[in-house]
Amino acid sequence: MYRNTKGFSLPETLVAFSCVLMICGLFIPLLIHYASGLQKLQREVEALKFLREGVEEAIVTHEFVDHSRIYKGVGYELIWENGGSGEACVRYDEDAGTIREVCVGADG
Repeated sequence: MYRNTKGFSLPETLVAFSCVLMICGLFIPLLIHYASGLQKLQREVEALKFLREGVEEAIVTHEFVDHSRIYKGVGYELIWENGGSGEACVRYDEDAGTIREVCVGADG
């Protein structure tokens, strides 16, 4: 006549737990990929900031000096080609030794 309606049964608990595991299995790899893409973008933004600061300093002081800095464990190196008459480049480590370069030329 009266049924025990308190709590969940074992099969209901297993189904709910497996649904949670499937959802996590789908979204965790996507989140990891998204986070690594954001880190790459952050490194490029920092390289562009460093390049802009270096070019602004060179415009003001008329000195084309190479600089380097380390920010959040990533080394950034500002290099002037042809003594300032060419282009300015910032080199940095992207991932596992891969060197990326962001440059701006004298003509634009």
